[in-house]
Amino acid sequence: MSTAANEREARRQRRFEKLISTDAELIAARPDPAIAAALDAPALLLADVVRSVMNGYADRPALGQRAVQYVADANGRTVTELQPHFDTLTYRETWSRVRAIADGLADNPVRPGDRVATLGFTSADYASVDMALSLTGAVAVPLQTSAPLTQLHPILVETEPVAILSSVDHLVDAVELALTAHTPKRLVVFDYHPQVDDEREAVDAAAARLADRHVTVDTLDDVIKAAGAHTDGPEIPRGADDDLRLLIYTSGSTGTPKGAMYTDRLMANCWRGWFRPDWDRDGKMPAITINFMPISHIMGRVILYSTLGAGGTAYFAARSDLSTLLDDIALARPTKDRKSVV
Repeated sequence: MSTAANEREARRQRRFEKLISTDAELIAARPDPAIAAALDAPALLLADVVRSVMNGYADRPALGQRAVQYVADANGRTVTELQPHFDTLTYRETWSRVRAIADGLADNPVRPGDRVATLGFTSADYASVDMALSLTGAVAVPLQTSAPLTQLHPILVETEPVAILSSVDHLVDAVELALTAHTPKRLVVFDYHPQVDDEREAVDAAAARLADRHVTVDTLDDVIKAAGAHTDGPEIPRGADDDLRLLIYTSGSTGTPKGAMYTDRLMANCWRGWFRPDWDRDGKMPAITINFMPISHIMGRVILYSTLGAGGTAYFAARSDLSTLLDDIALARPTKDRKSVV
């Protein structure tokens, strides 16, 4: 490393040490060494890692989504208007939602080893859905929202998902795939605001289009409300660290999309933290991140879950076109980008 690079790293380390010793928010967000040590147990499966993190950091803020206000547009229709702050869920609240989603999906229709397709921009709802799939023992198949339907079509044909979980913004594509590629037993809609006219009408239209295929269409809140009150999530076989948990498909730009397989062990490792700088090998850095990379990309998952694994707060960009990203960053005050302190 050059002299200039060494000096830059030294300045960054001094800034880091000052911040984590004087800033109340960062002090409160520092990783707990006892929890970090517990996560390093070699026999810990993905579901165990998630459970340990959620219970260990129960009272900290876990997920942050930009707050919205419901207003009428020029045509008198209800829309959302972003507010200059984030609403957050604690780890305890997140864990309650994740368990309820898992309970609502387990055997209805998801069973261990089943594939479940997800489609949407990264968000607090998407993160909760993705974690819930770990508890059901399912294989998550995240679809790229930027890919045309012609590239997503063979993925659904190959994986035959028993359910599709889609954000309301991509619901039209999810329905089209259900009608033309593979018909699931259930379609669940997340990032849904029933007060918003366009979103409510989109869900109604989806249900109508899929009625002849006997596909159940529910919103995520409906799934949560209907779930049982299990303490630790649904009863599932513990499985093994080489069980398949995730299929991430290529874009298909060089031919038919190909799936990369990720095991339980590899997904658990996402929570244990990657890309620590050399001067933070003891894991003292508070993890506060802005998440905008897609969950259909492994790096998006690493950033999200290593944040949670360290007891930090994962904030999410408010718009998928990233038009709000600078405002999101200013409000969240992230401490990390992919490899370092911001």
